[in-house]
Amino acid sequence: MSAEGARIGDWRSRIPDAALLIWYGVAVFFLFAPIVAAIVYSFNTGVVNKQTATWTGWTLHWYPAAWYDLSLRRSVEQSFIVAFWTALVSVIVGAALGYAMVRHPVASVRRLLAGLTYVLLIVPESVIGVSLLLFYAVTRIPLSTATLVAGITPLTIAVVALIMRARVLTLDRRIEEAAADLGSSRLTTIRLIILPQVAPALLAGAVMAYTFAFDNLVVSAFLTTPQVNTLPVYLYGSLQYGPSPAVYAAASAVFVFTLVMLGIAGLIYRSSRRPPAAADA
Repeated sequence: MSAEGARIGDWRSRIPDAALLIWYGVAVFFLFAPIVAAIVYSFNTGVVNKQTATWTGWTLHWYPAAWYDLSLRRSVEQSFIVAFWTALVSVIVGAALGYAMVRHPVASVRRLLAGLTYVLLIVPESVIGVSLLLFYAVTRIPLSTATLVAGITPLTIAVVALIMRARVLTLDRRIEEAAADLGSSRLTTIRLIILPQVAPALLAGAVMAYTFAFDNLVVSAFLTTPQVNTLPVYLYGSLQYGPSPAVYAAASAVFVFTLVMLGIAGLIYRSSRRPPAAADA
């Protein structure tokens, strides 16, 4: 093959990669352009305390205004409470579920647990919200923080379980067998050998669960009340009546908070998968 033919073949082989890169850029722009616009307009002066599509000037006024909005602050506090309890329950249940998916002695039970975990992930949140709302109405259970946490935890339990499962698969069973040969009980082995190794994965799962619960809108929209209202539901409700730029400021703060939490989770999970030799080096 001549040099000219080689160059043509090389150019043709790069076309799919270039097309894929362009498509990826378009998708990223489509996903993040609205978020960037919301962040930019959180600095817009607006007109008579209302957000407008017309840019009227730069200001930092709306961030302190969002902080001093009592209803907004209560919704933020409620979101923190719900996210904390959701993360706590998810770590306890999800860790046990993820461990059992790998270490349960019966293969059929492991497959069943894995299937249930994936079902929790694929069931639409709107279905969960409607079903729980009907269940609470039939059983006459009043909506509260506890019922909201119960509605959000199925998804976050599945997330923690999958992270835990991935970590347990990498554990060296020979260490546990050596501990057993030296007289270690099962509980001691779990406490001194297994837990330290899976701790980064558990922490990453807790951060993921906390973030998902804090940002949850679909299930929360069905299960919140005027007394128990989360920040995403408050922001969504504000958009129906001509929001002030303070809403955009709060949404921007939530977006930054989410990025930070997910970044922390990613770093923790990455460190948990690093080989011991690389970590020591």
